[in-house]
Amino acid sequence: MTDWMNWNGKWKRRYKLMQENGIVNKYHWYDGGFYDRFIAPNQRELFAQIIKLIERESNIIDVGCGTGFFSFSIADKSKTVLGIDLSKRNITKANQNLRKQPTDKLSFRNAYLHDIISEDKKYFDYAVMTYVIHEVNEEDRIPLLNEIAQVADKIIIGDYLIPCPGDFSGRIVKTVEFIAGREHYRNFRTYEANGGIQYLADKAGLSIQRDIKNHTNQIVVLSKNNV
Repeated sequence: MTDWMNWNGKWKRRYKLMQENGIVNKYHWYDGGFYDRFIAPNQRELFAQIIKLIERESNIIDVGCGTGFFSFSIADKSKTVLGIDLSKRNITKANQNLRKQPTDKLSFRNAYLHDIISEDKKYFDYAVMTYVIHEVNEEDRIPLLNEIAQVADKIIIGDYLIPCPGDFSGRIVKTVEFIAGREHYRNFRTYEANGGIQYLADKAGLSIQRDIKNHTNQIVVLSKNNV
């Protein structure tokens, strides 16, 4: 346990140093191959529901795309999909997957959203964010939603239903978030305490156009209030 704590502490110090030097690489122990094999496939049902909400030939930005599982799932229906993620290992794996399943519709970048806004000047029909907003630092959630609203007509968020159910499945959710790491779990707890997606939508000045509640997760379609 002590060795693991020392190793994890070294990674955190490296991450802070990379931030200070403008290098994009958010670290999670589960990124890359583990995420691609064991985590992303468990989100298939959520992804399938989201895909049904998106019109054909849409331009999509997949924010926090992980290893690209959703991006690949919607490729046939979309016009283009740009996946972005702060984890270099996730994007490396996504591009490895893209070389195995080549298509001109998909691209992946290890980048901040504000880089896309300032450098590419792109605009999208949909921004999709799945199981991301709950792990973002509390003070960064509203600014992130505001940035997304600058580049997309509609925002689709899939994340945990708050409050979590009090049964075994709810305990599983909390256990998984605890295992993900101390900072991750702390952010999940603030997300839970603040009321989840509804609270964030209100604070960001976004209106909920569609709200689908499943047993442990929730999907909302958001738009700017002036749309």
